[in-house]
Amino acid sequence: MKLLRTLAAVSAALLAGSMLLSGPTLAQPGGGKDTWQPALLSIEPLYGGSAQKMHYTEGITVVAPTGATVVFTGSGAVATLPDGRRVYDRSVQILDPHALSRASSAKQAATYQAAGRSVYKDAIAAGFSPEQARRQAQPQGTLDEPPIASSGCAYSEDVQPDPKFEWSGCYKLYAETASDPRAWYAAGSGTGHGWGTGVLGGGKELQKGYTQISWSGASAEIIEASPAANLPGNDCHNVGINLAYIIEVSYQAPLCDDGWSVTWDRTLHKVEWHGSSTRGSSDQRSASGASTVKLPFSTPSVTLNYRIGWTYACYC
Repeated sequence: MKLLRTLAAVSAALLAGSMLLSGPTLAQPGGGKDTWQPALLSIEPLYGGSAQKMHYTEGITVVAPTGATVVFTGSGAVATLPDGRRVYDRSVQILDPHALSRASSAKQAATYQAAGRSVYKDAIAAGFSPEQARRQAQPQGTLDEPPIASSGCAYSEDVQPDPKFEWSGCYKLYAETASDPRAWYAAGSGTGHGWGTGVLGGGKELQKGYTQISWSGASAEIIEASPAANLPGNDCHNVGINLAYIIEVSYQAPLCDDGWSVTWDRTLHKVEWHGSSTRGSSDQRSASGASTVKLPFSTPSVTLNYRIGWTYACYC
């Protein structure tokens, strides 16, 4: 028997900010002497101020709720291949400021909609094509997906040395909670997709790309995640991303060579594609995952942190 569901959403915080703004709460390095740190160029308020579009150097654009913290992680070349190419790691993390509360009412879900927000609009604002934005908003084979409390997207089209390389994605914090006599529960999902652009002529070979959701809340524990284990990839085909134990989520995502590696611990769920992509958008790869988190009644709220990351090799 399914547990009784309670709609919950996160109230949007309004911030009337400058169009140009910088500071540690907006972008922070991940640490290390060779830290990759795109510089903030501009901020544009969206949805009446409940969210914002942040544009950085390196071709990075982030759309997130106002007050979100953006963290970049990356460094100089982490390895050199036998053919002389250098390998680089990069990631963009969004720390969503909205705390999903068990005590939240249905009007919080309505707040997200009343502001005119949607994952599709987030993705378009971030720079996704209309086709890719639709896939983020309504993944293929969607059978069941709760209302949304908060969302955001990160668009990465590295300009150096190849502006056609991409790894991007979006996340959803679902506006639904459930409870039993021992605890209450929340859920979220995240995606990543992109492609490499070759090896010669300044191109980049995409070798890895991941999406990651982590949860922040006292005694938070992921009790269901999809995919739950590594999946091989033989040719491209759709696989189901399904949560069914407490909160129901069901959609499909494309899995291509050479498969997904899954990391799942108490508060983190990471799905990483690994292989080789070199032929541009016709050679697209993706990763996707969803998780349900359990919290004790003594924990009043939980927040979601979203990260995408990618590894590429190039003569650069």
